[in-house]
Amino acid sequence: MLIGVGLGPGDPDLLTLKAVKVLKEADEVITPGKIAYNIVNNYRESRLVHIPMNESADEVIGKLSKELSMRCKEEDIAFASIGDVMFYSTFQHISEAVRDIDPEIRITTIPGLSIFTSIFSRLGKFVDGSLDATTSKDLELQKDGGEIVVVLKVREPKKTVENLKKKGYEEFVLIKKAFMDGEEIMREIPEKSDYFSTLVGWK
Repeated sequence: MLIGVGLGPGDPDLLTLKAVKVLKEADEVITPGKIAYNIVNNYRESRLVHIPMNESADEVIGKLSKELSMRCKEEDIAFASIGDVMFYSTFQHISEAVRDIDPEIRITTIPGLSIFTSIFSRLGKFVDGSLDATTSKDLELQKDGGEIVVVLKVREPKKTVENLKKKGYEEFVLIKKAFMDGEEIMREIPEKSDYFSTLVGWK
């Protein structure tokens, strides 16, 4: 069986009890990056498979999926990644590739605390209106949006803010590395940021 395990937003203490149980019981745990690797290693050893955020990812995912399609017939292999594996996750591409190779492989998921909900705890802000969650890549496809917008993986936050202002958003906060070492909360929005950056906007 192939098991996708959500590790939550980045704090090892925010894993669910179910996630910890599955991580400990799996025959092997695979992690796609250093942050996930370090979180899992609080509970057991894992295998780090670096999946680049560029066109080379397809080759790595293809090779890993072939391996998993064979091993998961007899073994329980967990793929553990940051956040919730059902939202903007590498696990989607891996599970789809495994299913294409062998539709009989059993695939299940363990939900994790997602960044676009947990971020409001960090900000001390309640959500009581309509909310959109997206990525900067998909932002152009949206129309006016809800009262609050959460934009994940923001590499050019200043440019994203300018786009959101056209949609009626007025207040913005950028959070870098939320729930991780080096966390920053910024109201002065910079030109550039990194992969683990989340922008929140309010109308």
